[in-house]
Amino acid sequence: MSALTPEFFDMLIIAVVLIGLALAVVRLYADFTRPLPPEPPPPSHGDRQRRSPDNRQ
Repeated sequence: MSALTPEFFDMLIIAVVLIGLALAVVRLYADFTRPLPPEPPPPSHGDRQRRSPDNRQ
């Protein structure tokens, strides 16, 4: 275990943090650049129905 010096361990931790940050940036970029789902059309006046608490769908 003489190869696990404090400098190597610090470099390993920094590498893991940098890889995690890079993956987070890629994921955020993919999330923010994806196309938005289409908006549903607004309900017309005739489509409204009153629901009582007992008549759930």
